[in-house]
Amino acid sequence: MEYLSAKYDVDTLTVDYVAGDGTHLLRTGGTAAWRFNNPGNLRPGRTGALLYGAIGKAKTKSNGSFLIFSSYEEGRKQKKLLLRRKYNQRTIYTMLAGIPDANGELHDGYAPKSDKNDPVAYAQTLADHIGLPTTTKIADLTDAQLESMMDAMERKEGYHNQKDTRREKVVPTTSITVSDGAKPKPGLPAKVQVGNEEHETTTDKQGRLPTIAHVQEGMSLAVMMKTLEGEWKKVYSAVLGAQSKTLALVNPLEVFAAPTAPKKPLTPPPKAKRTPIRYVIESGDTLAAIAKRFKTTVAAIRRDNPQIKDAARIYPAQVISIYGSGAPAPTRNAAPKPAPVQQGRKRPEPSSKPSAAPPAPTPPKPAPVTRSKEGQGAPLALLMPDQKQAPWMQVAIAEARKWGGKVESEITKTSNYHALNGNGFLKSLSGTENAWCGSFVNYCLKHATPAYTTWKNSFRARAVALDANFVEITEPVFGAILLVGTHHVCFVYAKSGSSYVCLGGNQSDQINFSPFGKGVRFFVPLAYHAYALEQIKKGGGLAEHTAAELNTAFGIAVKKKKGNATR
Repeated sequence: MEYLSAKYDVDTLTVDYVAGDGTHLLRTGGTAAWRFNNPGNLRPGRTGALLYGAIGKAKTKSNGSFLIFSSYEEGRKQKKLLLRRKYNQRTIYTMLAGIPDANGELHDGYAPKSDKNDPVAYAQTLADHIGLPTTTKIADLTDAQLESMMDAMERKEGYHNQKDTRREKVVPTTSITVSDGAKPKPGLPAKVQVGNEEHETTTDKQGRLPTIAHVQEGMSLAVMMKTLEGEWKKVYSAVLGAQSKTLALVNPLEVFAAPTAPKKPLTPPPKAKRTPIRYVIESGDTLAAIAKRFKTTVAAIRRDNPQIKDAARIYPAQVISIYGSGAPAPTRNAAPKPAPVQQGRKRPEPSSKPSAAPPAPTPPKPAPVTRSKEGQGAPLALLMPDQKQAPWMQVAIAEARKWGGKVESEITKTSNYHALNGNGFLKSLSGTENAWCGSFVNYCLKHATPAYTTWKNSFRARAVALDANFVEITEPVFGAILLVGTHHVCFVYAKSGSSYVCLGGNQSDQINFSPFGKGVRFFVPLAYHAYALEQIKKGGGLAEHTAAELNTAFGIAVKKKKGNATR
């Protein structure tokens, strides 16, 4: 099992490792090197960054900070890479003691005297173990000799000491996200019953219920949610076992509210008044189709949206206003409101028939807008269209427009996506160790409306493929997360021949559109999976656009660069 993140509790000397499926490993006792899977006692970089593939860091009370690795094997591999990368041209002794400056002072050693080591004795121990002098260069060691020397280093540094005090406990969990199939459902009441204990709770901003630890195998689990009548109904049941589970419960119930007019219409009905509607362009949309759907005209839409220069060129995730300018933005991460006027139905399309204006309410409240069939009979509520297609892409587009081709050295001054995702140890977007493609993708997911779950160690691109809150799909859909090999992630936007044009960060040190073709995989958030499968079944393909066309359309001046930082 591969663990993706880890936190250290210095008071209890316990490391909490978390796997992609939600399983926790609690490790305490033994030596610090054992607890951290760090046989080389490797430390964070000078900026505090998690270098060398670490998944966390631990600050000890007396000996500074150390890196935490996902396994002993990973920690040992990174130690070997460090010895070859940094110390390969040094001797066994100068590797440990450091190299002298102009004043004869030793610097940058693996085990310097300044850290209370005896590099002379240490070097002799290693040399005796492999049968070579302390003046032997690391570069002259075969892999087998280097591995043997590393064995001696582990014994010297006490990695295998205190074995009788080592304690490990594996705790499986069940993680549940409530979704309508496309969007998480925040603020939804629920009851969770484990064994004989029952707790009332609500889903969080990402639609998640509190994680359920499998403290005792064989205990029953039940999840209840309310029906339209307000009664609790069991929607999930299981027996807690030895394996973790991560699942989405699809709850299609839509609860919404809107003002309506009295049933008896005014005679004669006053001139219709329409409230602006916020609409997000979706894949396959045309202005003509949008105008027909909302019973307006292409000319009216263009008049209200002067940013549309060419009626034939509109792009997915662009936001426009229908029935006038100034449509309100959605409330971010808002929970469902109580006391709805209508419940339990799919959100209807706006009526295409004339409107009847209600009597003017007392200022300063705005006049409600109503719709009725042929201007007669019972009025219908006019509701905003419920659009489900990749809400996070609106955030990505907004960020791309905001920065308009600026490079990472400018972006990082106000928008360090690492820190904005809670990874403050990465102080900058700039530099070869600060790849930010994963942090950009997770920032967009986190700031969508509603918010989606981010993956563990959100700054690492490859971690999307290891986290059970993200599901691999066989075909791309608009907004899918594209993983290139194990080193880069971005959002699928369009096709260009045999390539996928993707919007992402850390693409030539920018946020821009770039093509990718080989060695790619596709993922979507668990809460969006059902909707993505529907789109694949419908054959909803991607629009054809080149990266150059999209960068021009969104005002991104691309600065070409060879290679990017990777994670």
